Order: sequence, then C-alpha cells, then structure tokens
Amino acid sequence: MALILVAFLSRVDSLRGVERFARANPHLLPHLGLRKPPGHTILTLLLHRLDPEKLQEALLQVFPGADLGEVLVVDGKHLKGSGKGKSPQVRLVEVLALHLLTTLAQAKAEGREDQALLELLDRLGAEGLKGKVVVGDAGYLYPELAGKVVQKGGRTSSS
Repeated sequence: MALILVAFLSRVDSLRGVERFARANPHLLPHLGLRKPPGHTILTLLLHRLDPEKLQEALLQVFPGADLGEVLVVDGKHLKGSGKGKSPQVRLVEVLALHLLTTLAQAKAEGREDQALLELLDRLGAEGLKGKVVVGDAGYLYPELAGKVVQKGGRTSSS
C-alpha cells in the first residue's frame, strides 16, 4: 500500500504505472518494506483482497481527526461492455459522497477526464465543496482542477 501511495503522489495514475515506478526507483523499495518490485498481478490481487471497512478503520487510526462526512471521491471509469465491435468505449467521471455511499454527480468524459470533472464541479455549484476534502487518483492532480476545488471552498492533497 505504501508503494501505491508514493507512486500516486508522484503522479502515477495506474497500477501498471505503479509497477513501472517501482522498477524505475529500486532505491525506494527497502524504505517501503519491499525487497523487489511487485508486478501488476500482485498489486491487483492486493487491492482486491483489501477489506474496505478494515482499511477505513486503519486510516482512522492514523488520521483520527478525519471526518468521512467531509470527503468527496472523484473517479473515472470505463463502462463494462462498451467499446465492443464498432462502438466507442464509454468513459465516465463521477463525484461520490463517501459518507452517503452514493454518487452526487456523473458525466460522460468526451476528452480528458479532468476536463469532465471540472464541468461536474461547476454543476455542483459554489456551495457544493465548502469544507469538503476532494480525493482522487493521481490522474486528477492537475493544478487547474485543484484550483477549482479551492475556489469552491474545498481542499485537495495539493492545496
């Protein structure tokens, strides 16, 4: 998990990217408790085996003041089954309220996902992010996006 976190903070935006990051930075591995770089399959298996509730409990022990009611998660995804045959693959971005376990807003990403997310933030209105922490993978760590979150009263890992 530490490797994934360090890689994502270094703007890596995929598990394949984490694998490449680990191979390119072998000097970091001992500091992260690793002897050799893990492959994509191991990283995927690790994430699929994580119990979300136990992970949440562990994070709350590390960050006891965290208020999950103040966290919005941004995520992009490809719709399963799209892109078959001649039809293009459908990509979506969404904003999820972690404490409600529901999607607040969703949009089709015609171009870059961060641009679609900027449009979603506009749709949420000025008060939509007040006091909220917005988290997402490294693919969303663009200065323009972080600036929009801050402008709307929210916080990101880069603000």
